[in-house]
Amino acid sequence: MVSTFVKKVHITGQDTALDVDTLATESAVSGEIDTGTATSPVTILTPSSGKRINTRACVIHSDSTSGEIAIQFASSGTLICKLYCSVQTQINVTHINLAGAVDEAVQIAWSGTTADAKIFYVLSYKEE
Repeated sequence: MVSTFVKKVHITGQDTALDVDTLATESAVSGEIDTGTATSPVTILTPSSGKRINTRACVIHSDSTSGEIAIQFASSGTLICKLYCSVQTQINVTHINLAGAVDEAVQIAWSGTTADAKIFYVLSYKEE
């Protein structure tokens, strides 16, 4: 059975080009967290029952000048990406291929950040 995103293609000849949209099968979640009102950690993504999250890329940006912010799998603690706020204000990690366990959520955790800091995040992923 061929799924919606899988096509059988027969390529012949030297001048054949294949246009593939890899993002068509991926999803993303984004948002902003106000550390003045939210408590660490915050769950940002929960897979459908019986599925797992496989990460593709992430961005973390914060106006904090101290502390650490991490996107990680909730149960295992596997780190997806981390921002050291005293060194930089943003991190952009591409080409990630980290898979969580079945039914394992993804969360953002922070510690030692400036009072009332804001955290902006984007996580691209594939649910499998």
